Amino acid sequence: MTAIKPISPSQREPIVDILRGWALFSVAMMNYATIHGWNNHSKNLEESPLHDFFQTISETIFESKGWTLLAILFGYGFSVLLKNISHHGQNLYHFFIKRMLWLFAFALMNTFFFGGDILNDYALMGLILLLFYNLSTKSITVFAITILLLTPVLQSVLGNHHLLFTPQHRDAFYELYEHDTMLESIKANLYMRYQWMLRLSYSVILHLIQLGCFLLGVVFQRSGFFECLRDEPKLLLRKILLISLLVSVLIFLLQMEVEKKEWEFNDYYNLYYPQVLSIMVFTTSAVCGLYFSGYFKAIFESMRIIGKMTLTNYILQNMIAFGLFICIRPNWNWESYILTGIAVYVVQIVFSKWWLSQYHYGFFEWLWRCLSYQKRFALKKEK
Repeated sequence: MTAIKPISPSQREPIVDILRGWALFSVAMMNYATIHGWNNHSKNLEESPLHDFFQTISETIFESKGWTLLAILFGYGFSVLLKNISHHGQNLYHFFIKRMLWLFAFALMNTFFFGGDILNDYALMGLILLLFYNLSTKSITVFAITILLLTPVLQSVLGNHHLLFTPQHRDAFYELYEHDTMLESIKANLYMRYQWMLRLSYSVILHLIQLGCFLLGVVFQRSGFFECLRDEPKLLLRKILLISLLVSVLIFLLQMEVEKKEWEFNDYYNLYYPQVLSIMVFTTSAVCGLYFSGYFKAIFESMRIIGKMTLTNYILQNMIAFGLFICIRPNWNWESYILTGIAVYVVQIVFSKWWLSQYHYGFFEWLWRCLSYQKRFALKKEK
């Protein structure tokens, strides 16, 4: 048995960090748009057709696409980590449970700043994911596909019984939020995360989709998917792009037909997450295709850099949003919130480049690593 240590930077797949960077961009924009909704929920805003167009486009491309992609990448990282631990002959269950508990501590802190925090879910579902680790890759694949295909059925069943929405918890959240003080805003965030989000539509449906994505990430790691993507990107990506585009279009047309003819299709199979996942696969494949084509090298290098500090940058995004949008609450339109999210992302790219020129890891990545391994790693680079 040898002492466990993290994988070296040379073992990281660049495309995985790039995709983390892309997902973080999606998360920033949608989280900032969410806070705009909180700040204007009681206002009857009259929006222009141009605004509606841009909002629809942004929601189509980004809404729920960031966290589903991050969930797949979390599953991938989970599998890499546990493979590394097993290689050193250590008790992987003890190590990973401890790592998820520390992640929950970060999640609790982050929830002070943003009630829609996703780290709580990673900590919880990471523990559930551990139950699948000893299964074969084929079995995990079957579980992943089954969960992702059947969860929309459960969503429809729960929806038919009016169990997906809890207006009393929503109203209690806004009652706290509208006090417009820092302390009450923190209370509102905590209430949203640990009370409102415990409704079935979140605690069951979202977590099942997340678990399915986690399991896909494990399959991708075990099957060497990203290595195959690196070696033969054109052939594999062309197939994925065409299939995901076709599925996305078919679901979109089906949803339009359901709404137009008032079919009861959604009473039996909710199309929301199938559409989210198909579009996420298409946009992610497009990002991969552009990267492997060799174009926009500077942009993809920036995405790789910010993706190496995903945890730190995610928490910083929420801290900034809390100070600017929740504490100050400027009377800005939706477009200004989105543009601020883009601006914050660009600033974080610059910050990440500087930080990683001086330090080995992002701050919270380093802290999580030290706590998980019970060892102090060097943070600052030696000159």
